[in-house]
Amino acid sequence: MSIHSARLVSARMKMRKAGLGFVHNRKAGIAGMQDSSLRATGSLMAIAASAPKQAEASEDETFYEPTHGLALRSTLRKNASASNGFEFFNGIRVYFDSAIEHRCLLRFMTRHDIAEIHSQALLFHYHDDDEKLHKHTIDYLLIYKDGWKDAIVVKPERKRDEMDDLIERMKAHPSSAQVNGFQFLSETYGTIEAAENADFILWSRDFQIDHEVADLLEIVRTIDGYVRFGDLMRSCHDIDERRVAIWRLIDLGVLFSPTGERITELTYLARNPAQ
Repeated sequence: MSIHSARLVSARMKMRKAGLGFVHNRKAGIAGMQDSSLRATGSLMAIAASAPKQAEASEDETFYEPTHGLALRSTLRKNASASNGFEFFNGIRVYFDSAIEHRCLLRFMTRHDIAEIHSQALLFHYHDDDEKLHKHTIDYLLIYKDGWKDAIVVKPERKRDEMDDLIERMKAHPSSAQVNGFQFLSETYGTIEAAENADFILWSRDFQIDHEVADLLEIVRTIDGYVRFGDLMRSCHDIDERRVAIWRLIDLGVLFSPTGERITELTYLARNPAQ
C-alpha cells in the first residue's frame, strides 16, 4: 500500500470513529434512470449545473480580456517543476514567483476588502550604506476598497531582518509616497494550511446555493460553543451542497477555526457571536 493510500485509509478510519462515515460513502446513491452497473456520474459539478442560470449577456455588454494590471514584468513558466504561475482576480492576471507567494496570494484573494491585486508592480528606490542608489520591485500591490495602498514584500522568514532593513531604506526615499504602507510576509502568513483553506473558500464562491446557505445559517445560529464540520452535514438534503454552504459561512466569517488549522470534516468550528 502506498503512503497516499495509507493516509486515505487512516482518514476514513478517523471519520468512522467520529461517527462521520456517512460523509464519504464508497458508492454514490442511485437516483432516477442512473444504472447501478455503470460508474457513478454524480459530482460537485452537478451543483453548478442545477444552479439558476444567469441572464444572457445583452448585445451591448462588453467583454474585457484580463490584463496584467500594473505588473512591470510577467513570470513565465520555464519548466514543469517551477513554482511560478498566475491567478485571476477581478479581471487582472496576478503572477507569483514562488510557492510562498502563491499561498499569500490565495489568502489575499479571499478578503472582501481588497479591490485590486497587482504583482511585480511599482518600482521603489533606496540607498545602500555607501549612498549608492538601487531599485526594487515589490511582489504585490494591494489596493483596498477605501483607497489604501499596501506594498507587499514576500520572502522566506529567514530573510526577515534583511527585508525589514530594505523596507526601511525604501521608506526613506521619496518613491515610497506611491503607497500608504509596506509589509513583509513570509511562510508564517502563507502557510500551507491557510492556503488550502483559502482555496476551498474560493471554490465555494463558484456555486449559487443561497437557499442552502440560508438553511444552514438558521441551524448555526442555534449552536453555542463548538461544532464539528462533519456534524453540520448530518440530516441534510444534499451533502455536496451542504459542504459548499459550510465553506460559504466560513468565507462570510460566520464560522471560523480557532486554531487556524487545515479545515476538514473533523475540525471543530466556532460561531462568530457578532454574526
